[in-house]
Order: sequence, then C-alpha cells, then structure tokens
Amino acid sequence: MREELARAYAFLARGDMGGTRTEPSHCGRAVYTDELPRRLDGNYLWVDQAAEPGELAAEAARLERRLIFVPDPAIGMRLVPWFAERGWRVDRHLVMVQLREPDRTADLSLVRELGEEALRPARRRLLEHEPWAKPEVVEQLFRAKALIGERVTTRFFGIEVDRVVVSYTDLYTDGADAQIEDVGTLPEHRGRGYASAVVLAAIEAARASGAVFVCLVADAEDWPKELYRRLGFDEVGHYTKFFAPGT
Repeated sequence: MREELARAYAFLARGDMGGTRTEPSHCGRAVYTDELPRRLDGNYLWVDQAAEPGELAAEAARLERRLIFVPDPAIGMRLVPWFAERGWRVDRHLVMVQLREPDRTADLSLVRELGEEALRPARRRLLEHEPWAKPEVVEQLFRAKALIGERVTTRFFGIEVDRVVVSYTDLYTDGADAQIEDVGTLPEHRGRGYASAVVLAAIEAARASGAVFVCLVADAEDWPKELYRRLGFDEVGHYTKFFAPGT
C-alpha cells in the first residue's frame, strides 16, 4: 500500500470514521459508535486481513455490523462478485490527495467560515432523495459532526446567496494532516464555481494551520472526482464498502 494511502486511512480512522469503542476480529476490528448507531461510517467492520467472503459476512453478523469496510483495493475487488450476487450494495470510493497545484482558480472572497448548524438546511436538501436518508439517520449524521470534533479539529465553510448557504464543505485537521469532507452545492447554484471556491478556501485554511497533507474521498462513479483532479488531487488508491441487504 502506498504511503499516501496509508496516511489517509490513518487520518480517517482517528477522524471521520472513528468510533467510541472497538472490538477485535480475526479479520480486523469492529468499530462502534453506540450513541449514533444509524451512522454507518461510525459503525462497521474494518477488514485488514484477507478472508473468504462468506466468512466476512458471518463475522459482520456476529459483531452486529451491517457495513463492511475494505481498505485494500485488491482484496475489495476480489470480494465484489460474491457480495453483489447476494444483494449487498457495493460502493467504491477513491482516496485522493492534493499532490500538485490546482489547474483552476476560484473567487475565494465568496467563502465564509460558518458554524456547522448553518450548513444543515443545504445538507438536508441534498440528502432528501437518498433512499437511506431517513430523518433519524440524517439527525445522527449531524450529531456526528460534534463527535468528530472531539477527535480532530473541525471547521465549516460555505457560500451564502441571500443569506442562504448554497455551497459548503467541511475541513478536518490534526497537526500536519487534513481532510476535505462532505462537499455539496444546491442544484440551482451549480456551474458557478462555488464548489471549487469552498474546497480551495478550506485547503488554504488547512495549509495556513500547518497541514502539509490534504486528502479527500470521492465516489468512484460520480462526477466530482473530475473537479477534484482539476483542483490538484490525484488518486492514490480506493476502498470498497459492502452494505448488508436492507441497509
């Protein structure tokens, strides 16, 4: 595993994908956030040892985990056919690191640092069409921001139009490491460079605070990865998530 990918995973483990307790497993570890059980990124089985897919499914069931997280790209891809055939949802995410200067600029004067709650109306709008985004799940996603803030420094950036947040991102930092997370722009405000502006403003803030390593995660099947490439990010690896049927 290349160094940048391992560094990104270490940051995810102590920040966005951290939990309040773990239990050991022969294939890795189970992560629990008991106070927020519906937020799966804080409740999952982290697999770092190769195993047969049926064995992993059984281990996830024993540990009462409905999400299996496989950080090793090769192991994850080998598991995909078995889980897909049995109705598990399979998501692949690219881990990207800013390794060069951006190919595009944006008007950073539009961006303000805001409180987390100011971003919630926009987040709700972008989540409302997701089949899994039940009200109780969304509320736990919001509450998780405070828990993440107990592990790493969290900051929030947005662009407002008529006093309404229309584009936003989170920034997580810890010493020399930083992550851009949860970038979103309301549909009617896209195509105006807002997403570029909030991401570049967050990166500028991260660098000013001492970060030398800035990473993010992008859906492998969605268009934002192309935007991130124009902002200086390159893929260093990918991980696979397996969601149990009905999740």
